[in-house]
Amino acid sequence: MSYYAALHLPGLPLTCLLARKQVDSSLPAALLSSGKREKSFLLHLNEIATRFHLNIGMNTTRALARCPELTLYAADPKLEAQARAEALALIDTFTPDYEDTGADTFLLDLSTVLFASREEWLHQALETSRQLGLPLNLSLAETPDLAHLAALSCQTSSSLRYQPKASLSVLSEPPSICDLPLDLLRRNHAFPLPQADLLQLWGLRTLGDLIDLPRQGLAERLGPKLARLHDVLTGKHHRLLKLSRPRQDYQTSHHFEPSVEGVDPLLFMARRLLQTLCQRLASKQRAAEALHLVLSFENGAAHSRQLRQSEPTLDPDILLRSLHTHLDSLHAPAPISEFHLRLRPTLPHQGQHQLFQRGLSDPHKFADTLKRLSGVVGIDQLGIPQPAGNHRPGEFDLYPMEADLNIPTPSEPISAYSRLPLKRQRPPLVVRVASEKRGRHLQPLALLSGPHQGTIQDFRGPFPLSGAWWESPWQQSEWDVALPKNLLLQITYTPPHDWHLTGIYG
Repeated sequence: MSYYAALHLPGLPLTCLLARKQVDSSLPAALLSSGKREKSFLLHLNEIATRFHLNIGMNTTRALARCPELTLYAADPKLEAQARAEALALIDTFTPDYEDTGADTFLLDLSTVLFASREEWLHQALETSRQLGLPLNLSLAETPDLAHLAALSCQTSSSLRYQPKASLSVLSEPPSICDLPLDLLRRNHAFPLPQADLLQLWGLRTLGDLIDLPRQGLAERLGPKLARLHDVLTGKHHRLLKLSRPRQDYQTSHHFEPSVEGVDPLLFMARRLLQTLCQRLASKQRAAEALHLVLSFENGAAHSRQLRQSEPTLDPDILLRSLHTHLDSLHAPAPISEFHLRLRPTLPHQGQHQLFQRGLSDPHKFADTLKRLSGVVGIDQLGIPQPAGNHRPGEFDLYPMEADLNIPTPSEPISAYSRLPLKRQRPPLVVRVASEKRGRHLQPLALLSGPHQGTIQDFRGPFPLSGAWWESPWQQSEWDVALPKNLLLQITYTPPHDWHLTGIYG
């Protein structure tokens, strides 16, 4: 079953003023309309002011007569726009499919969001909404309009309140709008109520009273508009949301006040911001191929780094892990004052698994391991060894190791020249060898030093090798020698008088 959520910020133009100015919540407050104060009227009331029998639309003189301690405020459109922008940024972290229904209400399509239960999602969403610092109502329903109606009252919705102290309440059962007063529709332009006075003369007081009336009779007597409202209240009318498309930029910023030391606060904020950016990418069928990080420090210094991913991804945890790996090796010259994140979009990676080829189950984890290893041993000391092109024994080149395991293929196949494995000594161990000259080459007779000493009982060689005559020429002779107890060694002679133990067979 798919659900729709409605997030309602009651009296947003007034509550954002009270929250930002940190006004005492136990005092009555009201927001005035524009114009002269004597001719203005009340636009919004806080919860305390409603206890003095004040109503929206009441003129200022009458309101002060009923409640002399009433504090009056003028609207601040800039502050209200900022609060709405913060609310939209929060909703963008819940789902990319939402409708900006009005000045204080947002409808969310949760058909693509996975959650175990209604209570779990509501509780988690309200906990996340604490960052707004504003009272709000949150409800779930099977249609957008029913969720909207339920969110208009704290009796039929889960709520977050700050009066007299911060409190969070979650409804354990689906809300019923039957007990809501019919006057609730008068104050909401999203649900027009034609001939409301006539309905009151009929004795209708709640939405349940309107639901109990026969739809056909309403349509014949009062017209199709009221019949459609009846369909909305009974859940028969299921409209499509007018989705607000997310922004096209995939970058975000955060300012720390005061500045922070260490990477833990940065990673905490980056996790939520990366979730928002990944949802924007997903709504455009794109993935992130690189993460660009910019840090600003308190002393005016800055740090910029582009973290390329092993393959395009939409997983914020993978991006956060890449960011964490980089920050572990960063030495900050001063506390961090702000940071900026930008994702570089590309098409998602599409690959087909091969039946007879092995691949990496998690290329991102492998790439993260490579980055950590390169930080320990050095970026030039990590790679895939391949035979060098100079034919010198024991030498090899390191090819960069990629997450797709694209190992370079040698131009010529390499075949084993011996059936016995050779364990090479790296670096070659200098030894003393007793030898005599026979013909053009020396012949080893015994090993006089090193870990293996003794008379040479048998040998094969010499095998003269040389190369690189055009730049730094080298030459050496190899012997395979046998010592007592069937010990087979490989030794080399480099003119004019250097002997080395280069390996052990077996």
